[in-house]
Amino acid sequence: MIRKIFLSPFFALTVFLILGLGFIGVVFFQYHQDILRLTIDGEIIDVVAKLGYILLLFVLAYVYRDFEDKMLAWGIYIFLTMCCFLRESGIQHHLSTTDSTPFKSRFFLDPDNPWFEKVIFGSILLLIVGGLGYLAVKFSKKLVLQFFAMDTITWSTAVLCTAGVCSKIIDRFPSNYRKAHEGVALPENVYTILQLVEETSEMFLPYLAILILFQHHVIKAQQ
Repeated sequence: MIRKIFLSPFFALTVFLILGLGFIGVVFFQYHQDILRLTIDGEIIDVVAKLGYILLLFVLAYVYRDFEDKMLAWGIYIFLTMCCFLRESGIQHHLSTTDSTPFKSRFFLDPDNPWFEKVIFGSILLLIVGGLGYLAVKFSKKLVLQFFAMDTITWSTAVLCTAGVCSKIIDRFPSNYRKAHEGVALPENVYTILQLVEETSEMFLPYLAILILFQHHVIKAQQ
């Protein structure tokens, strides 16, 4: 019974909604005045996210036999997890000698930034995009077809990807709103809620990935 529930296509979605909304509710109602402090680097949400990526690396090492026929994909998962951990640790703000945002378009468009740094960081970006592109080409067709077949891993992956995309949309919304309204910022209470939702979504990403790996591990063991 427990295994059946764990392998339900709705398990990841249910867990994410219950834990995510529960966390948001506790922070919003119990620590309302501290929300913006809790969402900055070095605070509890950031620490939990970093811990999640460390755990994800250990889990990937533990289940490596499940990917004996997909070792390249497994290696890409390791690489992307390390990139996410380093990003959460803020390494991007310490890489360039002239700019604190070396992985954004304005870094490459600024003529004052050294060309060799542009080559290095551009190459890293190409590796990341290449890894994501490989995964998309290899698995996207299968995931789309199996989504309608109520496949567990597909639905769990959809939850992970949706949470990640939504967190990025929410992250950019305050800036886009300000640009669209001639410099007028969002109301503070709206901005506070968006920050909490965005950081909470990002915090759960590595744990959703861990859940998917264990679901995949159980399914492989049954085959």
